[in-house]
Amino acid sequence: MNWELILLPIVAAIIGWGTNVIAIRMLFWPREPIRILGFEFLGVLPKRKPDIAQSIGEVLNDDLLPTEELIDAVNTKETRERVSHIITNNLSAKIQRFLPRFIMEHAEDKIRHHLDDLVSAEIEDLFAQLGDSVSQELRDKKLLGNLVESKINSFDLVHLEKLVLKVAKNELRYIEWFGAIVGLVIGLIQVLFVVVL
Repeated sequence: MNWELILLPIVAAIIGWGTNVIAIRMLFWPREPIRILGFEFLGVLPKRKPDIAQSIGEVLNDDLLPTEELIDAVNTKETRERVSHIITNNLSAKIQRFLPRFIMEHAEDKIRHHLDDLVSAEIEDLFAQLGDSVSQELRDKKLLGNLVESKINSFDLVHLEKLVLKVAKNELRYIEWFGAIVGLVIGLIQVLFVVVL
């Protein structure tokens, strides 16, 4: 049995796995620049954090949560009814403070009913106007994207690394193991060439 032929795929798998592990680690490390032979080494995330934050903000603003869809998600019948109910309750409580009790005892249901109708009608118009103006303002100022960009830039690198790993830990692990599998396949192909030739 030729041990070199057995070791070749194993070593190739270890090299494939190791290079992917190092490549993934270099996304985050080194956090501070290191100079070696005149070259400066810095992890991708520490080096490009502002650019990455800006790109994530733009993607969120333009693709993931477009302003119109966000406004539409908030402007639902349930939301309008809830806002109408809250406003009606507040107005009714304020009216009860100003009107004499004997009037409220006889007219509370009628006042409440009229308030309900009036507020419901106004809420429909108000939400339509607010939806248009807020939507335009959010679009013009790119509020969501800028907020996300600012938030990401405010994180220190350790916290940002934890967030990335929280989101993509399994996927990064698959990349590491994929490197091992590719290395193993390459090693087996090399063994095949050695045996055939």
